Amino acid sequence: MMGGAWRVAMVGLAVAAAALTFLGAEIAWMTGNNQAAYIQDMAVAAVGLLALWAAFASLSRHFRDLGRLRDTLSGLPGRAAAFPSRGRNDEVGQLAQAATRSFRPDRVMPGRLEKSVSAMLSLADSPTLLLNDHGRIERLNPAAARLLDTEEGADIGQSLVRADLLRAIERARGGDAVSAVLRRPDDTELSARIADLGLNAGVVLAFSGRNAAGPAGMGKHTLSLRPAPPTEPLGDDDPLAALPFVALWVATAGAEPGEGPVVAVGTMRLAGARVFRTVSLSVLIDPATPVTAEAAARHGITTETVAGARPFAEVWPAIQEALHHCVVVGVGVDAALAALARACAHADLPDPALPPSLDLGALAGALDPELAGATLDRLVEAFQLTPGTGPFAAALHQAELAARLLVQLDQRGIATHGQARALLAGGAAPAA
Repeated sequence: MMGGAWRVAMVGLAVAAAALTFLGAEIAWMTGNNQAAYIQDMAVAAVGLLALWAAFASLSRHFRDLGRLRDTLSGLPGRAAAFPSRGRNDEVGQLAQAATRSFRPDRVMPGRLEKSVSAMLSLADSPTLLLNDHGRIERLNPAAARLLDTEEGADIGQSLVRADLLRAIERARGGDAVSAVLRRPDDTELSARIADLGLNAGVVLAFSGRNAAGPAGMGKHTLSLRPAPPTEPLGDDDPLAALPFVALWVATAGAEPGEGPVVAVGTMRLAGARVFRTVSLSVLIDPATPVTAEAAARHGITTETVAGARPFAEVWPAIQEALHHCVVVGVGVDAALAALARACAHADLPDPALPPSLDLGALAGALDPELAGATLDRLVEAFQLTPGTGPFAAALHQAELAARLLVQLDQRGIATHGQARALLAGGAAPAA
C-alpha cells in the first residue's frame, strides 16, 4: 500500500482538500453580510469535502485489498478463505478467489522447486553443480564443494580454467551432454559431463566419481578426453555459411617450417564466417629435443619456453577433440596436419583420421592472383588484420583471415564446400 500509485493518489486528494479549504475562506470573505449566499456557498464546499473523504476511504480500502491480494497469492493455496469476495462489485476479491481456485497441486511453486533441486543435488553421489549464464555457481552438492573447494555464489573461474569450460559448453549447446577434461588453475585435470539446460537456464556439471576424493587424491595430467564419436561426414553440398571450421596453427622445432617435432598447437573455432575467440586451444608441447635457433626466430618459442610442458601423447586427445568434425583451415594447413600425423607416429599413437582441410593461402591466391604464395604475415597485412602479440596470435590471424575469405567467396557466388574445393583444384573464380 506504500507504492507509487498510493502516494500519487494521496497527494492529489490533499491538494484538492487544500483547494476547497482555500475557496471556503475566500467565500466567507467575499459574501460579507449576505448570509444566504454564505450558507449556500459553504454547503457546496462541504459537499466537496465529503466527496473527497469518500474518495479517500474508497482508495484506502482498494489499496488495502491489493495488499491482502498480494499476501494471499504469495501464501499457501489453503488461504483462499482469507480473502472472501464482498460481492460482484468486489473485483479485487473476485480476482483473489479466481487465482486461488486456479491453483493446481501438480504445479511446483518456486520455493519448492529450489528445495527440489537442492535435494536432488544432495542425493547425487558424484560431485554436481549448477552454473548460471554468468559463470556463477547457483547450486552444488557437498561432494562438489569439497572437490572444487568452493561455495554457492562463487565464480567458477576461480576453480576451473574458464577456456576449457567454455569449449565444453559450446560443444554441449543445443544437444546432449558431452564429456570433457577440465583443468584446475594448478593444471590438475578433472573428468566431467556437461549439459546445457537452454537459454538463461544455466549449465549442469557432473564430475566423475573417481574425482570425488578431492584435490589430495588427484594426480597431474592423468586423464584424457573421450574418443571422438562417429559423425556424418562433411559433404560437398554443405553451405560454407553453416560449416564448422577450425583454424589450425602448428609450430615445430626444425630449422624449416613443418620439420622436427611439434612444440605448440593453436586452434580457434568458426561457424561459417563467425569467429569464436573463446572456443580456442593453446598448448605448448615438450619435444624432448632442443628447439633450433631458426625455429625460435620463426615463431618465438624456445627450448626454455616449452621446458616442463607435457609431451605430445598427453595433449593429443585435446587437439583431436578441437579438430573433430570440422573443416580445418590455415595457411599451409596440409603441412600442419602432416606434422601432427608424424608426431602421432613418433609417440606410438594410432594413425589419426585427418579431417578435411582448406588452405587459406591457396584460397587467397585463387581469389587474388597477386596474393599467390603469400605468407601469413603478408596476408595479415593485405587484409589489414589486427596485429597480435605472442606465438598463438597466429591462430587468431588464421581464423580472422578465414572469415574474410569466406565473405569474399560468398560475394563471388561460391557458396558450398564443393565449390570451394573446385576453386582450389583449378577452377576459375566467378568475377566479383
